[in-house]
Amino acid sequence: MGKFFAYIASLVCIALVGAGGILGYFLLEGEPPKLQVTPIPKIIGRKYTFTVKATDERSGLRSISATLSQGDKTLKLGSKTYRQKEWWRGSAVSEDKISWTIRPIELGLAQGKALLQICARDSSWRNGLKGNEQVWKTDLQIDITPPRISLESTVHNIRSGGAGLVSYRVNKPITKTGVWINKHFFPGYPKPGGKEGMYVAMVAIPFNVTRPKQIFIEAVDQAGNVAKAQFPYRILPKVLRVRKINISDRFLEQKMPEFMARYPELKGPLLKVFLKINTELRHRDNTEIRNYCKKSVPKILWHGRFERLPRSAFEAGFGDERHYFYKGREIDREFHMGIDLASVAHAPIPAGNTGLVVFAGYLGIYGNTVILDHGLGLFSMYSHMSEIRVSVGDKVERGDTIGITGMTGLAGGDHLHCGMLVSGVFVDPMEWWDQKWIQDHILANLSAQ
Repeated sequence: MGKFFAYIASLVCIALVGAGGILGYFLLEGEPPKLQVTPIPKIIGRKYTFTVKATDERSGLRSISATLSQGDKTLKLGSKTYRQKEWWRGSAVSEDKISWTIRPIELGLAQGKALLQICARDSSWRNGLKGNEQVWKTDLQIDITPPRISLESTVHNIRSGGAGLVSYRVNKPITKTGVWINKHFFPGYPKPGGKEGMYVAMVAIPFNVTRPKQIFIEAVDQAGNVAKAQFPYRILPKVLRVRKINISDRFLEQKMPEFMARYPELKGPLLKVFLKINTELRHRDNTEIRNYCKKSVPKILWHGRFERLPRSAFEAGFGDERHYFYKGREIDREFHMGIDLASVAHAPIPAGNTGLVVFAGYLGIYGNTVILDHGLGLFSMYSHMSEIRVSVGDKVERGDTIGITGMTGLAGGDHLHCGMLVSGVFVDPMEWWDQKWIQDHILANLSAQ
């Protein structure tokens, strides 16, 4: 009998020790919660959202709160309290993520320094049943004043399908600036040789736009404050030519196999293949070209007017509206985004101006193509080459031979397709062959003080 009671006593003892261990693990633990806060910039503007991740694997989370202090003013951004389980198990939540938004103006805070503080407590019985506390804090600089934009250039006469340049000044450090024309953004670059805060943006009006819905300069400072400024402009309409292109069976038999070999998805009758190339592949190629022209050297590489293919004849113009016919029936319409020049077969192609090679390879309907970056968002392209003589990364000087004319891609004969782009928008190359136009529309605004 004595052994039985001793056995029972030992079981009770073990149970008490186990219960004590459980209580100690969950309710008497002394490890505070862990806090992870998304990186917060030292300067914030009129609105900033941050996220906090709180973790406590033992007793669980009791509460978490965020406050913002400035001078003798302390404001609560928000708080959250967590439901507790049974009294001996602590909180039902061991991990949570919370996002808070700081709106200094709504909170009545002034521009200047502030202190952001995050406090998390767990469900431990430590510290008079208040739990273990973890505090995270950081100093902030509140900046609620947008940048100020001052226009330097005054005359902006731009033709549809043409380019121009806007010169302006911003009064404080910025993270982004440029000009918006409808949905197109033209980055601003520090003005070559200009004082701090001076910027220039090469801009372009798409060939089919005569009345833009919006044109303005934008500047975003380090705190995310945005400033917008209008500037005077005049859009000169461009008269687009309509050209009739006859597609023959001979052309289809000659050119379609080249594309079908490169693009296995092109199948079926040759006319159907042509239509797919002329629409879907054309649009895909133009998107790829624009992507190559999104990032540019932040300085001017070119000098003087651009060279064109020597001793060449004009074959097709920029913005031509092409109507395609097959056996007397109109089958398609597209626009020509460059100028076609024809010389002797396999003529050497000179670089239009000094630049860096950003693409050199086969490019769908354009065949063998080279794209040069001339700085500040200006690019030139040369297509249908029979031979490419440069590589990506090469620097070429004006007049250097970059390739040989040919009829690769969708070309029906040996010629050069010459294109110009401003930050991905196709523009008329003829402007850049004219020194007076460059002086009046680009250099004059570049030198504006």
